[in-house]
Amino acid sequence: MSYRTELTSLETLASTLPFDLDQSDRVNEAFVAYMEDRLSQHKTLIDLWTYCYVRRYFLIKFIRERTFQVSELDQVVEQAYRKVESSRSLIAHHDRYAQWVSVVCRNTYMNFVSRRQALTSLLPSHDFPLPPKVGSDLDVNAGAIHEALRRAIQELPEFLQSTARMRFVENLTYEEISRIVGKRIPTIRSYIHKICQRFRKDRQLMAWAERLLEP
Repeated sequence: MSYRTELTSLETLASTLPFDLDQSDRVNEAFVAYMEDRLSQHKTLIDLWTYCYVRRYFLIKFIRERTFQVSELDQVVEQAYRKVESSRSLIAHHDRYAQWVSVVCRNTYMNFVSRRQALTSLLPSHDFPLPPKVGSDLDVNAGAIHEALRRAIQELPEFLQSTARMRFVENLTYEEISRIVGKRIPTIRSYIHKICQRFRKDRQLMAWAERLLEP
């Protein structure tokens, strides 16, 4: 099923709601009612709206960005939905639920893209041969990429680890890292060059990077 076909199917499902996906005032009213009485019908309504909204958000993003892998969609949708489901009872303003879900989706997407860009930036130039793939059954997903990066960072010399986290996990600029660690930008560039050299020797990281750039 194509993204556009799935989007049409999702909109059909969303049409069973008593309000449109983007009617935030009505959504917020429904969430306030659920938080006050905890009735199962209100929970079902909120769950359905949340699922439709979150999946539509990422479907639209994936339609616009054609380089993303199909297997990444379910991963990032699940990640955002789990964040919403596990934290929604803790939000301070129940009448801002729809806006809060939108922020969760945006932050999840930005983290997904940042981590993806950080990993693919490790790829050397075309005249620098890539290591062979470590297996053909790799399942591209944000959690596994994060774990691969975390492990690779832990194997770096201690003086490089904080810079690696800031650059490849938090996606900070050289200028931001320079201010935080109190070292000049040329020094930060040198550190990151050393980090990339070590990362390019990591077979698992390079296999992820190669898979992310496959058509």
